[in-house]
Amino acid sequence: MSEKPYYLAYENRYQKVFAAGGERWGHSPDDETLAAALEKWSVSHRLRGESVIEFACGEGAAGVILSRLGCIYHGVDIAPSAVEKAREALRDFPSAQVTLLDMVKQAPGGIYAAALDCMGFHMLVADSDRESYLRNAYDSLKSGAPMLFFREVYRRNAYEGAVDSLEQWLAITKADCVTPQQRFAKSSHGDAEVWLPNLPARAKNKDGYITELRSAGFAVDDFIEMDLNEQCPYSASIYAHKS
Repeated sequence: MSEKPYYLAYENRYQKVFAAGGERWGHSPDDETLAAALEKWSVSHRLRGESVIEFACGEGAAGVILSRLGCIYHGVDIAPSAVEKAREALRDFPSAQVTLLDMVKQAPGGIYAAALDCMGFHMLVADSDRESYLRNAYDSLKSGAPMLFFREVYRRNAYEGAVDSLEQWLAITKADCVTPQQRFAKSSHGDAEVWLPNLPARAKNKDGYITELRSAGFAVDDFIEMDLNEQCPYSASIYAHKS
């Protein structure tokens, strides 16, 4: 039996949040910054009525927003609990679908007019995993199709050397993926207090992200440093397209 990928650890986070009575751990469909960005992106690329895939879709917040904008949405995620929650969130949109998929090891099997990654790319720390994911994303898009990487963890002084494994990344950053951290998840009864394990994420600087995407065949159209936020305090959004 193959070893479970390290990024499947996010499934444990979802389970803890839902077990504590939380409705969601990730983004909300009411996130004004996310909604405004997706509306502008959708309108500028004329995505109404077009197929849009979201990698690492989580609980489906972006899917709800894109579906409201008239997109034909397909979300994929490796975490079964997130997929189940996303399907529930999108039940009122008949054209939307959510599929269990490892975006590193599996291709979605389809060609889409656009792709979205909302805080998913940075959870991959090994170079080979990032390259494989970008290749699968690139191959799933029509020629010239846009891809938005939203709120990816960003540091101006980020380490830009090679990373072959999670263990190497933890040694480089001295990250601790075991120490619990207190988090609050939204529930119908207020905030649910949840203790979650601290998981590593791979930060890049601007040149690092741009080089990585260009190496995969993408053209980078814009790079925006995001304001400080609760979801990913120090982050950037990258607007690209399949060149």
